[in-house]
Amino acid sequence: MSIVINTNMPAIRAQNALTRASWSLNTSLQRLSTGSRINSAKDDPAGSYYAAGLDSQIRGSKIAYQNVSLANNMLQTASGDLDSINDQVERIKDLATQYANETLTTEEKTAITNEVQQRVDEINRIAKESKFNKLNLLDGTKSGGVRIQIGANADPSTNSLRIEGVFEKSDTESINLFGGTSKFATVSAAFATASTAAEFIDIAQASADLITERITTAGIYQSRLESISNALMTQNENLNSAYSTVMDADIAAETSNFIKNQLLMQTASSMLTQANQMEGVLALKLVNALG
Repeated sequence: MSIVINTNMPAIRAQNALTRASWSLNTSLQRLSTGSRINSAKDDPAGSYYAAGLDSQIRGSKIAYQNVSLANNMLQTASGDLDSINDQVERIKDLATQYANETLTTEEKTAITNEVQQRVDEINRIAKESKFNKLNLLDGTKSGGVRIQIGANADPSTNSLRIEGVFEKSDTESINLFGGTSKFATVSAAFATASTAAEFIDIAQASADLITERITTAGIYQSRLESISNALMTQNENLNSAYSTVMDADIAAETSNFIKNQLLMQTASSMLTQANQMEGVLALKLVNALG
């Protein structure tokens, strides 16, 4: 083996080993500090790309879950107001049944007519004022339905849902209680005599059935939205699990790597010192032997 002074190969090899151990130690330290296996694209380019796609799906899934929750709240609001309207219609029907009996005094008939008018006004008020997030629900502005984004992707066939048959105009004319297709245009016309009141009973029942159908439709959509919410929660759980597999550091493994690289650094540092001293000592011995 040749002995040289200018190029100390053992020292260079020890220095390279020290550098690699330092890099590995820094990587382990960063992973332990952040809890992430991938802290920049250079750590794992393919994994980083895959994780970015998963992160996008997770974000979209969370927003879709919020959309579904808001849609459910919107349906609950509309359904509650429709329940109130239905209560008014049922009471009007009861009053018509009472008025159809020819045993009432004039004062009693007047009281019934006045109550019916008040309930008609309340139905129209609810239909006009029913709102969710400043959106009118029962005044006809949403009669074409409401589109809900229920997925993270663009395909409408699998990522959207249109709620229809709930947000229809629900004033007394639109539900054909008075006006519309109803035989009676006003309260006074329907409650003119016992006979007209008797005819009005079926009209009120038909209006109540119409409102009940909308309430039922709202319930059907709420049930479906609940299923969608459950599916989105499961999807989010699975996506986060996949993301964790790619991105999260294995703390036990990184702790072991950290300790190993610490030892390697100490060993490489010691060997670098030995290599520098060894070549120099041998060279000086040879030179001194010449004297």
